[in-house]
Amino acid sequence: MQSKLSVSVVIITRNRADLLQDALESLVRQRRPPDEVVVVDNASHDHTRDVVAGFKGMLNVTYVYEPIRGIPRARNAGVNASTGDIIAFIDDDCVADEDWLKYMEIPFIRDPYVGIVGGEVSSFRIGSGIVEEFYIKNMNSGRKSKD
Repeated sequence: MQSKLSVSVVIITRNRADLLQDALESLVRQRRPPDEVVVVDNASHDHTRDVVAGFKGMLNVTYVYEPIRGIPRARNAGVNASTGDIIAFIDDDCVADEDWLKYMEIPFIRDPYVGIVGGEVSSFRIGSGIVEEFYIKNMNSGRKSKD
């Protein structure tokens, strides 16, 4: 059993530099820090590049510009730029819990046959969106809704 794997975090963003700032700050606060962070700028027209540059020295961060818009293209650019044993994705409008990477890494360390893991999604605001509605309807308490 391995004791530690390298973890790359990929963030895809487009014109949401202020939200990206919060996401990157949450990665700085990780108790298990990422080995690298790859930010894929999917054709932004704001100050995304400057936000990423502001984290040099705090994170091992790489800026990748993907001019062709679209999440699949941007995700592939992020994967191609990553070097970690594990690639963890987080959205630019998310703030990771301080133990996010620590707990994401554990299943991979325990079982070399694990290929993918996911975590709980929580919202800061009640009634804030479709992900929360899905979670409440389908995932709450481990029971599926009959609707």
